[in-house]
Amino acid sequence: MGPERKLTLLHRIEYALTRSVIFFAGLLPVRCATASGAGLGWISWRVLGIRKKIVMMNLLQAFPDKPAGELDRIGLHSYMNSGRFMLEFARQNRMGEHYIAKHVTVEDPQALDALRSLSGAIIITGHFGNWELFGVVNRYKLGDVAFLVGRQSNALVDGYINGMRSIHGIELYNRRSAVKGVLKSMRRGGYVCWLSDQDAGDSGVVVDFFGYPASTPRGAAAFSVKLGVPVVPAVLVREGRGTDHKLVIGTPVYPDKDLTPEEAEKEVTQKYTGQLEQMIIRNPELYWWAHRRWKTTGMYGNRKQEASAESLEGKENEK
Repeated sequence: MGPERKLTLLHRIEYALTRSVIFFAGLLPVRCATASGAGLGWISWRVLGIRKKIVMMNLLQAFPDKPAGELDRIGLHSYMNSGRFMLEFARQNRMGEHYIAKHVTVEDPQALDALRSLSGAIIITGHFGNWELFGVVNRYKLGDVAFLVGRQSNALVDGYINGMRSIHGIELYNRRSAVKGVLKSMRRGGYVCWLSDQDAGDSGVVVDFFGYPASTPRGAAAFSVKLGVPVVPAVLVREGRGTDHKLVIGTPVYPDKDLTPEEAEKEVTQKYTGQLEQMIIRNPELYWWAHRRWKTTGMYGNRKQEASAESLEGKENEK
């Protein structure tokens, strides 16, 4: 247990607003909710321009050969996907086994069978598609699934959101105190899912992501090396603009016992990061590009890169 978090009036207001938004969004039919979410994403990109410069810098980094119009389209649809995802989350309590069977397919059933045959695995995903629904899908496809989550500063919102996440029987482990939980899951042959695609600061392991060094969380690889369990990258791909999804499962990554622990951690991290990169390349509009992914390795101090992003942003805004 961590230290008790002090609640302020602002925290209580945020909590009330969060519950209200989720309640009213949850009343919408699912297709109406996803369409409304897409509209909110469109406004966030076209009208408000929230973090648009960061998105354009990231897209320039990842896809230097794509024209400005294509990068703008990817950014727009990334925001529209995120809007759909947020309003879908308001209905997640209704997205049970029947919903998953109706709306989610598996790209490679043999890959799912192979994953089920493992005696414990770490499943890595990214901020891609609907990553909250990803946990629910794995719960009904694999059974014994836990999810590693961060802790929000607002304890009321944190508890409410985690309550929604766990409603389908998903066990939650706090990222700051995950060791016991992960060990428990691995010992009983279960699966632990977590997101591992954001900048990890000075504590991360630096690997290539879209051809550039990026600080990446080392937790998944550290557990893999310590316990000898594989890391399996996977994503949930939205099919078109509606409510259907496809589970894409990558190749299990095993630690090399002939390497030192540090070398093995870096190799595991590079291999699963490389697979996530390929999944993103296939559907770049489903990735959340608004995060400063290369912050620790110094990309965002590059004035030339910033000027290029501003120039592209300006050209698209003029249209």
